[in-house]
Amino acid sequence: MKYRFIIKLAFKNLRRYKLRTFLTAGGVAISIGFITFLTSLGYGLQKVSTDQIANMQALQILDVDTGKSKIVSINNDTINKFSNLLGVEKVYPVVNVAGNLGLQGSKVDGIVYGKSQDVLNIEKPKILAGKTLSSDNADEILVNETAVKKLGITNYGDSLGHDLDLKMVLRPELLGSSQGITKTIEKKYRIVGVMQEGSSPYVYLPLENLKALGIVNYSGAKVKVTSQNNVDKIKLLIEHMGFKVSSVKDTVDQVNQFFSVFRIVLTGFGLIAVIVSCIGMFNTLTISLIEKTREIGIMKSLGTTKKDIRKIFITEALLIGVIGGIVGMILSFLLAEFLNASIFALAKSTGNTPVQLFVFPIQLIIVAFLLSILISFLTGAYPSRRASKISALNALRYE
Repeated sequence: MKYRFIIKLAFKNLRRYKLRTFLTAGGVAISIGFITFLTSLGYGLQKVSTDQIANMQALQILDVDTGKSKIVSINNDTINKFSNLLGVEKVYPVVNVAGNLGLQGSKVDGIVYGKSQDVLNIEKPKILAGKTLSSDNADEILVNETAVKKLGITNYGDSLGHDLDLKMVLRPELLGSSQGITKTIEKKYRIVGVMQEGSSPYVYLPLENLKALGIVNYSGAKVKVTSQNNVDKIKLLIEHMGFKVSSVKDTVDQVNQFFSVFRIVLTGFGLIAVIVSCIGMFNTLTISLIEKTREIGIMKSLGTTKKDIRKIFITEALLIGVIGGIVGMILSFLLAEFLNASIFALAKSTGNTPVQLFVFPIQLIIVAFLLSILISFLTGAYPSRRASKISALNALRYE
């Protein structure tokens, strides 16, 4: 019997009992849609979390510092050594010192970070008002929103253009002083931008400005590797030099591991609905077998083989499963897009950053489709096998 005829016959059998077919396919659609919806939520939460941690460029960055070591230091010679390592694209020194911020009579303690334009381009701090630093030598400063609030300014834009009184305490290790001499510097910098990040007060200064104050050693360095594949290798090499090395990639890997487990848990809840739909489909195919007993007897008496009988029942099961699976995926996608659009609109209206909470990667679509086929095949296997073994004589006698 040709497959074309078998498919046509299976469709005819399903149309004969429209309500039963609709309910069975609907059960499959709900189960596949439910498991797809939950898993897409897991992917979405993972994407939101990793996007908040770092961009793709930041995954190629290693943060290096001396840790608690009193032996090693990070200076220009160290930067050159890092730069000469095979697989390193660029090395960016950074400095951080304790500081006191003063503006219009208000003062607050905070951290002063010296960073170059290249580092700011990598980190991409979100500017709430104003702009980023114009050059590596400008007497300009970026202030985070926490510092601005603690200085008594509620409207970020009001702080722009004002001079910030900055008192910095330069530690002996930064000055290269073997006598433990600390240096205090007071200077004014023009506020050009307010950043969103941070729960504690801090500011960004051009690195060259800090170096001009007598700093010869750096607090740390950012090592950019040529590829994410080189991150672990370069990290190990620098650690062997005696430095402490951390990477955003480590954090992202931990987040991905957590959400992998989280998706498995969500999928487990979805599998409950899948089991229920399997029971419903099995019941439908079993009833169909009983109703078609005489029909099977007639077909066998006309020469239909056991293999063809099995194919008919398996095809019916596959049609129910595939149609239900496709409908379920479409419904879950539409619901997810509706919720994504609602969250986007709500975030825009409240001034927050929009996020995509539901994500449908191609592997999720493929797995969901294959799952619907697997459900159909497993639930149709027993009824089709039982139908193929029915005796033609007994089937014709069946009432």
